[in-house]
Amino acid sequence: MGKAKTFAAKLARETSTEGKVICPVCNTERKKLKMIINKKKSGDSWSPKYEYIRVCKCNETDLLAGKKF
Repeated sequence: MGKAKTFAAKLARETSTEGKVICPVCNTERKKLKMIINKKKSGDSWSPKYEYIRVCKCNETDLLAGKKF
């Protein structure tokens, strides 16, 4: 069983900027999302293509609108 974390430990981890990428424009954390896109194979078959994209408030609306990066 894992070690129980105190509220102070959880708060310290949440407020830490270690390992987080901050957007210089909107000053929010850029989160990593996994996008699954259809890729056409030879013939008439399709296969999934996986991409990781960093998303913040600046490009979130473009991503939800379906614009390609």
